[in-house]
Amino acid sequence: MGTEKMKIEIWADIACPYCFIGKKKLENALQLFPHADQVELVWHSYELDPSLKKEPKDTSYLDFYKNEKDILDELYQLSEAVGIKFNFDRVVITSTADALRTVKFARNYHLAADTIEAFFQAYFTNGECISDRKVITEIAKKVGLPVDELVRTLDSNEYIAELTQDIRYSEDILILQYIPFYLFNNKTVIQGSIPDEVYLETLEKSFANWNVNGISTSEEKEFAFCYSPNASGLSCSIG
Repeated sequence: MGTEKMKIEIWADIACPYCFIGKKKLENALQLFPHADQVELVWHSYELDPSLKKEPKDTSYLDFYKNEKDILDELYQLSEAVGIKFNFDRVVITSTADALRTVKFARNYHLAADTIEAFFQAYFTNGECISDRKVITEIAKKVGLPVDELVRTLDSNEYIAELTQDIRYSEDILILQYIPFYLFNNKTVIQGSIPDEVYLETLEKSFANWNVNGISTSEEKEFAFCYSPNASGLSCSIG
């Protein structure tokens, strides 16, 4: 296949705890996969609440789960299993738009995965306000992004339209219902944070198909796995 790589496209929001867990699970699967160097992760955005402003809300993140103790307990268990420390009592509810724009900017430097990881840590573990420009620039320095160029980008309208386009395409074309949402080789769909073995199985099957047939051009998508939050609490619903 030359220098080409099989793509796994991911729609996620930094405010989605299952997206953070799913990132770790996918990375664990890639560590077990012998052809991981031939796989490229492409991060798309799915802003769960575009109405949020940069000014932090007074509402506690725990209020979202005040009647969902089982889900909260499961989140703690899942996060512990993949080495994540959730501090929901410290989470600052704010717009994720500029953070998601920064992840898009980071794709130009092949640092999108590192950048979204740093934002997940800042949001869920450190209790930082990820819409704050100082927090964003500190994360940029940490992962090795050119800060001055990033600031100029965020001061402009660049990538703003793409946030909406990502949502429209994923919902209207891919029929996204839950995040994290994964598209393997433009064919196989996974929705939700799924069991570890399903990531690896889907990765192996998709790679084998890509290795023989190349990038899938079929408009019909194959749904490998989908978890409903109402049934299992393993994804963030878009509704």
